[in-house]
Amino acid sequence: MPLYIQETYVNGTENHIIGETPVYETWADTPGELFSLLQREYGRCTGKVYIDGPDGEAIPVGWVFCKKQTYSDSPAAYTAETWVTVHTEEDEIVRHRHLFNIQIGKPLE
Repeated sequence: MPLYIQETYVNGTENHIIGETPVYETWADTPGELFSLLQREYGRCTGKVYIDGPDGEAIPVGWVFCKKQTYSDSPAAYTAETWVTVHTEEDEIVRHRHLFNIQIGKPLE
């Protein structure tokens, strides 16, 4: 089964989000392979990303990586964090229309 990821890039020194990717398919087939590839790209792992499960228990769904990086316009360094969540497929976007019938003055059912 192919694995998909979504990445959020954070300037950990100034504590703000730099950017995000959409969910996309990776080249890895297992979480272990994916973790190794991400660690080489984004630095050491400093923790996991969790969501709350239906019973309120924390469920790990990704990792947080960090490394020192320099700004593109300055020699100053900052802590670059990459928050990666693992997905089983691309996001599905569903649109529900809630139209109003102007002739009878009621919403369509």
